[in-house]
Amino acid sequence: MSKSIELDPFVMISIPKSGTHLLKQILLGIPGMKHYPDKGMFGHFNNQPKLQLSRTESLEKNEFVNGHVFCSDDWDAFFTKLNMKKIFVMRDPRDVVVSYAYFIPTLPIHPLYETFTQKGFTHRDRIKFLIEGGQPITPKKPYQPNVEEWYKSFSEWKNRPDVFTIRFEDLISSEKSRNLVLHHLVKFLWGENGVPKSRAWMVGNMINNIDPATSPTFRKGTIGGWQEEFDHELKKLFKKESGNLLASLGYEINSNW
Repeated sequence: MSKSIELDPFVMISIPKSGTHLLKQILLGIPGMKHYPDKGMFGHFNNQPKLQLSRTESLEKNEFVNGHVFCSDDWDAFFTKLNMKKIFVMRDPRDVVVSYAYFIPTLPIHPLYETFTQKGFTHRDRIKFLIEGGQPITPKKPYQPNVEEWYKSFSEWKNRPDVFTIRFEDLISSEKSRNLVLHHLVKFLWGENGVPKSRAWMVGNMINNIDPATSPTFRKGTIGGWQEEFDHELKKLFKKESGNLLASLGYEINSNW
């Protein structure tokens, strides 16, 4: 393999249900790129098993690791020490809430699984719970913060230096927006080093590797699907619990949506 194609290990940080699998497919479109899902990391740095941290420390060239990891100085220092570039992917919090409400009941290991699958607990109840937060019915499971606090625990990554942020919407809204963000991503990953063949060739490979049908958590992957799920009361509740979140992320200009 040509030396010029080899990349140092890097990390892809994502908010749950924000296009993680789509971006993995795109990254695996880089020739020779490797990714092993069992090396993934979740949550707080101090809660990580030492095995997972050591596996990240032992990543090979042309390999990336994924993590739903909260933004913190500890995580940042860990990745910086390993000289790992950081990619962060985010999505409209309203669509994240809806997608997560569908996903959690399919995942028995999730802390909210028992809460979300209890008798009489509807899909609307799940959305409401994720918006306002609450205590799971399962003993010793952590309190679920409201949508603003929960989302910001991840999205603060976008305000950290040397983090390349991708909006899920830019990957699926149009061919033009996808091409643009992936050209910038390739430039970020290779830096001043030459991209094999050309940037356009690399972007083409990455796009050709997209196959939504093989994504294990792919449901609808649409933009604005929340509008079909939020009734007036859920919309009002989201505005109350999310504060300035949507405007700060650029998804709305103000609260008049």
